[in-house]
Amino acid sequence: MSRTIIRGGRVLDPANDVDADLDLLVDQGIISGLFPPGHPVVRPSASDTVIDARGLWVLPGFVDPHVHLRQPGMSEAEDIASGTRAAAAGGYTTIVCMPNTSPVLDTPAVVETLHSNLKTDAHVRVLIAAALSFGLKGQRSTDLPALLDAGAYCWSDDGVGTQSPRVMAEALEVSEKLKRPLLIHPEERSLNGGGVMRAGPVAKRLGLAGIPSAAERVRVQRDIRLQRRHGGRIHFQHLSTKGAVEAVRRAKQYTDGVTCEATPHHLLLTDLDLERSGDSGGPSSNFKMNPPLCRPEQRRALRQALSDGIIDAIGTDHAPHTMTAKSTGFERAPFGVTGLETSFALILKLVKLGVLDLKRAIQLLTAGPARVLGLDAGTLAEGRRADICIVDPRLEWKVEKASSESKSFNTPFSGWSLEGKPVLVIWGGAVIWNLVPGLQVTTSEGTEDLDERKTT
Repeated sequence: MSRTIIRGGRVLDPANDVDADLDLLVDQGIISGLFPPGHPVVRPSASDTVIDARGLWVLPGFVDPHVHLRQPGMSEAEDIASGTRAAAAGGYTTIVCMPNTSPVLDTPAVVETLHSNLKTDAHVRVLIAAALSFGLKGQRSTDLPALLDAGAYCWSDDGVGTQSPRVMAEALEVSEKLKRPLLIHPEERSLNGGGVMRAGPVAKRLGLAGIPSAAERVRVQRDIRLQRRHGGRIHFQHLSTKGAVEAVRRAKQYTDGVTCEATPHHLLLTDLDLERSGDSGGPSSNFKMNPPLCRPEQRRALRQALSDGIIDAIGTDHAPHTMTAKSTGFERAPFGVTGLETSFALILKLVKLGVLDLKRAIQLLTAGPARVLGLDAGTLAEGRRADICIVDPRLEWKVEKASSESKSFNTPFSGWSLEGKPVLVIWGGAVIWNLVPGLQVTTSEGTEDLDERKTT
């Protein structure tokens, strides 16, 4: 593998407090360093590849701790190949896939099969979150160490949550011993009342059953108490309520074993957007997710926690569903929305709204989730694997099905005009995504137009 020189881009690496116009050198798939433009080390030889990144941002490859690839068992909505192409298009080089598949990722045999398929079909690095309990029913613990031996990286109860405190306590003890995180869906099912959206005035106006904010808060509080008693590392997924983030805020005062994430859709939308989303037939099911869209005052608290550093990462909770499944009416349609390809532009929108600064935004997509997961990723430091995302912050684009890499298009942002997009993504030194019109890459054989080579 020859050297690759990325020239003249604005390098943003929050993990190392870097924000400057620099040249980045990659050698044998490893970052060899950052250098001032024109430095002798980055003078190209005949065999080097040179990428002109002037006017673009050069960032660490994004890390997503919360993705549904739907394999095995639901490949009509997504599979490894399509889901990881969508990840690459969104700037992600590392993602974690969730266990609520069919069959559930609750035995070593199922995990081994998925792990083997990832080796041949994935376009980005995929880590497996295996199930905390058999069938994700929360009643009987899986063999957590054996799942790691089979190829899983960590464990999760995503989609349903673990109702049994005994099962959660057992998982925390294993987490403490093996130093791997638990990715937790915080929901007290006995309180959700069969709801389909957030409880409140909008739910009443629409005549729909609501899920109270307490369903999230009380489960976060319970699991924090268990973590304090049993140790381990617990990461709360897709927080959406003031009570939950305030509980995490208090926990962070005495432990570094509690972290959390938020999604772009909970940070940008509220139940008022859901109310306006439909027609005479009711709200659009593309605005139905779990946890549901929060009320405006809850979103303000969520944004404040994001700005204050309480939220550690952005997780997309990319949850694809077929058009058929989502066309069964709001109450019957499954929960979940897609998010890998829109995440960066939506977080950049929060920067433009003044919710957070650019350094913090990039950190939430890179070093933040890497730290949550205990990964040596999310940075452009010398000696690290060359996972790089080059973005055009001024590129204007529209969220449309025709340009989506995912098999599914159940997004609440359909039709939105956004600004800022990953245009070239490198994973382990190899280009896996390119969308730069006319970008020229100089090689020993001349000049190649990568616009014709959208993905590998």
